[in-house]
Amino acid sequence: MLMKKRSEPLSLLGLQALTDRLPTNHKQYAIIEEDLRRRKAGFSGELNFDKHINEFRPTYPFALLHDICLLQNGIYFQMDSVLILPDKILIFEIKNLGGKLTVKANPTQFIQEIKGERKIIQSPITELDRKMIFMDRWLKERGIDIPIQGMIGLAYTNELFIEEETRVEILFTHEIPIRLYNMEITEEKLSRTKINKIARDFVDSHQEYNPFPLTKTLKIEKENIITGVYCPACKRTGMKWNLMKWQCPGCSYSSVDCHLALLDDWFYLMDSSITNRQFRSFSGIQDPDVAKRILKKSGLIMKGAHRTAFYIR
Repeated sequence: MLMKKRSEPLSLLGLQALTDRLPTNHKQYAIIEEDLRRRKAGFSGELNFDKHINEFRPTYPFALLHDICLLQNGIYFQMDSVLILPDKILIFEIKNLGGKLTVKANPTQFIQEIKGERKIIQSPITELDRKMIFMDRWLKERGIDIPIQGMIGLAYTNELFIEEETRVEILFTHEIPIRLYNMEITEEKLSRTKINKIARDFVDSHQEYNPFPLTKTLKIEKENIITGVYCPACKRTGMKWNLMKWQCPGCSYSSVDCHLALLDDWFYLMDSSITNRQFRSFSGIQDPDVAKRILKKSGLIMKGAHRTAFYIR
């Protein structure tokens, strides 16, 4: 049973907003753009895995959860996917890597080769080892002693060379359902009820990493962020509020709710709250009363009153 679906990561949404509102000549732009590209590729690989794992429909009870982040002794550990079976828990590490991959076991190395250029990348095996240790401790604190295994899924078919046997399985995502069907359930340590309880505990304890506001996280001066309401049609900034709706002076597109994306960008990039004055400065609206009406209708929570009023999500 699928107990938690995968959603688009907050960090990906924030980085997209940042690349849209950061001048391309900013000293950090290229680094941020590459980080966004890498995270998009990773999310695409995870969605590819989800498509294939959906084929796994065994006759015995199970629970599947995507994108779980737990806290253990002050340390967060995030798992791409977790599968709870009657005799074990499987943690999946999904990678979307291009080119030729060579895996060495002693020491553990992943070598990626693209167009003749070779580089050593962070080992997913080491990442899995860390997560398995924290998962084991997290479960035992709750009185659950169950074997934990790791599995690496490669989202797309690469030229793959595994020079020595590794301690975790490395498979292409399309192979994983068949591998799971061929796994024997050695001992029923967890009943259907217990499996569902552990899955609910995972969901209840999930804490998605919140990197916002990114200007603070990435040490970017707020003055560098491009202001104004973006037009969804022509992608230009500078829409104007006129006759109870936003109008684009460039392409004449109009809509009543274009400020909602602007407010998303504010909370991703600038601050965890917004005042009337800040909203006017960021959106280009001049009239405080108009700004107040728009903010009140935007689904935000108002705190304080009069000059001390501010809005949060």
